[in-house]
Amino acid sequence: MKIKHYFFSAIILGLIFIAGCKNADLSKDVEGIADVHCRNIDVMTKLRSANPEDSAMINKLQVDAKKLQIEMTILYKEFKEKYKEKVKDNTFNKEFSRLLRKSMLKNCTSLSKEDREQFEKEVEK
Repeated sequence: MKIKHYFFSAIILGLIFIAGCKNADLSKDVEGIADVHCRNIDVMTKLRSANPEDSAMINKLQVDAKKLQIEMTILYKEFKEKYKEKVKDNTFNKEFSRLLRKSMLKNCTSLSKEDREQFEKEVEK
């Protein structure tokens, strides 16, 4: 399970380094990515706290996590294609990262207290 969580986190970190722009399209794209990431955090939290004897629930959550990984892979591919020239720009990447964290702070109730504090610090920069 931790491998899946780390894989998904690696994708998000990759997106953070590959994105960021000052237009409405970017904000919309970021919100979609943040939404999937938040749903993944929620599923992983439920999976860690699931009763080990409840195999039906564990299987359902594992399927949900796999679907979210596929969705994130598709979003990542589309994002990379859409912003292929801009992803090389450090300013673009910083803006993307800031917008992603800002969106997650606003809409993601599954963020841990520690993640929320870290994101708040990074958005303020």
